[in-house]
Amino acid sequence: MKKLINICLALCLTATAFAQTTNPAPNRASEPVVGYPITDVIEAPALKAFAQNFDNTNVGFMHVYAKATTDPLGKYLMRGEPATANTIALLPAKFQRMAKTGNATVHAVGAIKGINENLYLVRFDGMSSDRIEMFAIRGDEVEHVKTLAYRECSSAGCRQLDSYLTDVNGDGDLDLIQMARLQTKKGDRGVRTKAYTMDDRTRKWKKTRELDLPENSLEFYDPSAEN
Repeated sequence: MKKLINICLALCLTATAFAQTTNPAPNRASEPVVGYPITDVIEAPALKAFAQNFDNTNVGFMHVYAKATTDPLGKYLMRGEPATANTIALLPAKFQRMAKTGNATVHAVGAIKGINENLYLVRFDGMSSDRIEMFAIRGDEVEHVKTLAYRECSSAGCRQLDSYLTDVNGDGDLDLIQMARLQTKKGDRGVRTKAYTMDDRTRKWKKTRELDLPENSLEFYDPSAEN
């Protein structure tokens, strides 16, 4: 009887630990909520090389924002590594042109787990615009999934988009929160926040109002705070 009780106790403890690992509360930002492995298989050698340019990254509460990185020693988690020529050549033509016309250097930020696939974050560090885009390998090509962040400044002010990637509802899949604004000398204008979930079938971001957003934890990147 004692042996049976010990076995039951061990099974209960194991079940509890598993539940804590797979369904962490959204405010536990220090713990990854979406991790590896994944089940997609990449066949084409060129696409395999593309994927290998990105380090796998588990996501807890990831703030994705664009900034100029003139300081090589500065702390910026979205910096990434210089993308290879192969990586750039496999991006959709629109984004190859964007990099060329904006005189932007391209960086492979990281790969995060989507729904049975990797989602690849790419940073474009341009002369007048900095941005981060999300891509996926689907079929025999690299497909654009979502613009995650940008900061574009002119005489009228700075247009800014920031994103947060996290599991808001605890279902094990990433959710997306986006905040946009126009920052002028008179203050912020056009501030808006939107939330998205990933559609299981189409694997596209779908806008939703059903998520209980962690409003107190959301903030724009403020470059003036670093000066």
